[in-house]
Amino acid sequence: MSNIKALVLGLLLLVPIFVFIFITTFGEHHFSLKTYFPELDDSGEVVYDAKGDTVFRKIPDFSLTSQTGETFTKSQDFKGDIYVVDFFFATCPGICKKMSSQLARVQEAYRENPNIKLVSITVNPEQDSAAVLQDYADQYNAETKKWYFLTGPREKIYTLASESFFLPVQQVPGQQDFIHSEKFMLVDKEQRVRGIYDGTDYEDVDRLILEINVLLDEYSKIK
Repeated sequence: MSNIKALVLGLLLLVPIFVFIFITTFGEHHFSLKTYFPELDDSGEVVYDAKGDTVFRKIPDFSLTSQTGETFTKSQDFKGDIYVVDFFFATCPGICKKMSSQLARVQEAYRENPNIKLVSITVNPEQDSAAVLQDYADQYNAETKKWYFLTGPREKIYTLASESFFLPVQQVPGQQDFIHSEKFMLVDKEQRVRGIYDGTDYEDVDRLILEINVLLDEYSKIK
């Protein structure tokens, strides 16, 4: 009888442990976004750190001119922020308007969160001066310190688009048109690309809004 009592007592003592394991394992759903663009070595192989984790490319610092005519520097103006990037030009007749309308939705969704920013970079800097960008920004009720429209030297912008975000940008020879991507890029606080979306697709932008929440949740769980 004493052996049975000891067994029952032992089981009772184990119950809280089992409950704790169950709650910590199944009580919360932890989602994590994919990280894009791993670093590659000279032979084209993925680079790993000392722990065996993949090393991912980071968006380098850059400095351009905003719609207010002020110097924008990513390391200062987006310090500790999550942000969404797209490339456009102000006289673009169709696709850019769709993209900007969708970014306006993102701005509205995170209007009260100062750590979510948007940046639209022109691929036609010769025509898109700060004043032109300000007029364009006003059409979408862009908040000056929330949604930045940037211009600057063409070479710097095209290098940023192609080498950091891996997006195609070029001017059509003999025409006023420009080739650029419709993609939105989600960048985390560590300057890694965490999401790529079709900026003309309503449902895909819904996914962007959802995944910004997922990323915010990731950071909320970092101790």
